[in-house]
Amino acid sequence: MRIEFDRSAAGRRSAVARLRGGSAGAISGTASIAAHGWASGGMAPDSTTLALLAAASAVVGALVAGLAPLRDTAAGLITALVGGQLLGHVAMGFSSGHLHHGDTQLTPQMLAAHIVAACVAAVVIRGAEAAYRIGTAVLARVLPVRHRVPVVPDAAPLRTTHRDRVILRILAAETLRTRGPPLLVHV
Repeated sequence: MRIEFDRSAAGRRSAVARLRGGSAGAISGTASIAAHGWASGGMAPDSTTLALLAAASAVVGALVAGLAPLRDTAAGLITALVGGQLLGHVAMGFSSGHLHHGDTQLTPQMLAAHIVAACVAAVVIRGAEAAYRIGTAVLARVLPVRHRVPVVPDAAPLRTTHRDRVILRILAAETLRTRGPPLLVHV
């Protein structure tokens, strides 16, 4: 197993962006499941709803990793987390039938809980980013620079000494044979 670290600043920035995006998507989906479970008394969502929630979480993660305002600022991260949780709330509402009647159950208490959860999650994600930056900076200084070993071509393959004894000719035997499948003998 070979571990390589990208020592460039751009490489670390893109890795931090992926860390932020993945964390934002995962936390949005997890907070949506937790809030739905708390509000519904622990009822588990069905597989279709979970697939929809996973797709919504992936979209949130990709947007956070890809868009600079969401990727670089704390306010953008909080906004993406709140939006992701609300998107997850809508996705979770499909299974419980809340959206069929126009009732999304977004009470002020629920909105406040989602905003507080987004702020706490943003602090955790920013802490993970700082830990990642510190850890990669320390590892970049501690681990020696990986030197590339010159490529030495392999020796030419040895000739095979074994040869099958195959007769390379067309078996042009008697073409007008009279022998066929055995006949039934009646006694």
